[in-house]
Amino acid sequence: MHPEKFKQVAALSSAERHAYFVRKVADTQEVWGLHHDGWATAQLEGKVALPFWPEAAFAQACASDDWEHFQPRAIALDDFLNKWLPGMAENHQLAFVFPVPQGSASVAAPGDLLADLQQEAEQYE
Repeated sequence: MHPEKFKQVAALSSAERHAYFVRKVADTQEVWGLHHDGWATAQLEGKVALPFWPEAAFAQACASDDWEHFQPRAIALDDFLNKWLPGMAENHQLAFVFPVPQGSASVAAPGDLLADLQQEAEQYE
């Protein structure tokens, strides 16, 4: 990824990054997480949140501190929609959408993120 593109996208507001995430994931058909003996998690609002990114480079940029040994790993969008998000909803977990090293991220209920992605996917059919 070109460094200038990385900088511009990372500088977007959390709401703009959420929208970018939805568009990019619908286009590439994959979601990125961080993995090392399990998937990276964070604690938000007293709940477990799983961070997700639209591209490997953004996930890699967050592989520091608590996640320093983690590596980007792709998740097929079909699995994300049909397994991950429903499972997260059952477990009362949250989606930590597109965090960046210096900034906030949007926090979404799995059902809300699923609806956003399904709505975007309809535009590709």
